[in-house]
Amino acid sequence: MKFNNFETISFPQHPKIVYILGIEFKGKFIPFYVGQTSRDVGRFGDYVSAKFSASTDFKVGEAVRCFKKQGYSVKIKLKNSNNKEKEEKDLLIILRRDVKLLNDLEGYNYKTASENEERQKIHLFIDKFLEQANIKY
Repeated sequence: MKFNNFETISFPQHPKIVYILGIEFKGKFIPFYVGQTSRDVGRFGDYVSAKFSASTDFKVGEAVRCFKKQGYSVKIKLKNSNNKEKEEKDLLIILRRDVKLLNDLEGYNYKTASENEERQKIHLFIDKFLEQANIKY
């Protein structure tokens, strides 16, 4: 068997990572979210589930769905880190110079918030993000 339809990733050896989620836009990687975790690629499953009871998971997962629905390819850049919190903070400072990040969209209390209203906020963020990307890139 040749496994032609499979992608290959290395099995994690170091669970602490810092990562950037972005879209491919006009041949460039445009970041929209920065994160860090001690769970390596396991963290991305939370975004696939996008449970409303976890504000960040819902925001990121819904943003990914929205981008994909509009035909954008969502990519993940990640690297091992011995100081993931500092590297995340440094990346946020650098990237905020050029783009508005989903990290800056305020969270919510899932017990009192409306899922539809929060979804609309994310979609509005995506619309503004794409407008900004189209102007800059």
